[in-house]
Amino acid sequence: MTRKDLARLTRLDGQLAARSAQAMLSHQAPSGGFLAAVDFAPYRYCWLRDGSFIAFALALAGEQRAAERFHRWVATALSGIAPSMRAATESRLAGEANLAGSMPPARFGPDGDVRDDGWPNFQVDGYGTWLWSLADHVGRYGAGRLLDDLAPSVEMVCAYLEAVGMDPCFDCWEENGGAVHASTLACVYGGLSAASALTGREAARRRADDIAGHIVNRMRLGARFVKSSDHADVDSSLLWLAVPFGVVGADAPVMSATASEIEGTLCLDGGLRRYGSDSYYGGGAWPLLTAWLGWYHLARGDLAGAYRCASCVEGCFDDQGHLAEQVGGEARDPGGYQAWVARWGKPAADLAWSHAMYFVLWDQLNKREVPAPGGELLRRAGGSPEPSQPTT
Repeated sequence: MTRKDLARLTRLDGQLAARSAQAMLSHQAPSGGFLAAVDFAPYRYCWLRDGSFIAFALALAGEQRAAERFHRWVATALSGIAPSMRAATESRLAGEANLAGSMPPARFGPDGDVRDDGWPNFQVDGYGTWLWSLADHVGRYGAGRLLDDLAPSVEMVCAYLEAVGMDPCFDCWEENGGAVHASTLACVYGGLSAASALTGREAARRRADDIAGHIVNRMRLGARFVKSSDHADVDSSLLWLAVPFGVVGADAPVMSATASEIEGTLCLDGGLRRYGSDSYYGGGAWPLLTAWLGWYHLARGDLAGAYRCASCVEGCFDDQGHLAEQVGGEARDPGGYQAWVARWGKPAADLAWSHAMYFVLWDQLNKREVPAPGGELLRRAGGSPEPSQPTT
């Protein structure tokens, strides 16, 4: 790739990355939880999944204190639902079926409280993602007191995922609660694998292996993976099987075929939609998924593909540095878009998870130290955002 190509594809000057880091920090509540979006009332909750990826991105940015505050917030939130988590675990181990309405939640209020708003809340992907994010944090900064303090929560979540991690639940989009979802299984696999490495818990390792085998052998249609046990189409979250959870390698033929199907059927103006029949706010492209596609391309060594995705996401920032949940739905399906506007108002204009995944892609591209226009290295072109002082 020539310098001219780099200049054409993206600027990657660090300014937007710095904005994303600050945006993520601005979404952190005093308690340590991350609000998904401040400007959109239905998203003024703290999802385990969103927050875990945000904490991962902030750890990459050197914001150790902010990331650690989140992990400690998770432990506090889980302490409040420990009885229901243990009951669900014991019920499943006894061979009983769990009811979605009685299962531990996937999102909390800023203070770790559970709120019943009638919105589907039984998901297990966030629990696996938290274990994975925590393991990355410990590996990056050292365990210190953090792992000792959180050990009871880690053990409880491990036991819970070993028991219910392969059961039907709502997917990462709060939909399809009666199915088993490939991307959810990937999150559980990643979490149990990470926790096993952290704690030496052999049961977690065995269960992770079982889940990987189930995904590879049963969650596919011919040469590619499928969205879920009930849907044979693709979903952009299937990229998670390769990055970051590593159920299969990015270059594995089945993963390559899946990514090709995703990119061939779900692209919208260079961005990536969630799935083919998506109608939420018109079913636009999600910058966080576009960044994920770039991360996947980078894992395969496709720098041009990664830069195209980064450039597309950068084009989604508005003049105030906001990065929306999705773009383009109002043009793709005006009627569907307006129906959701009538119900909930305008969609989230500044989503913390969108900032997180852009920062992850920016960081990974910079770490490749690819020559940038002008002859300097990308990591030197604009500098990394200033980190806070790490804790001891």
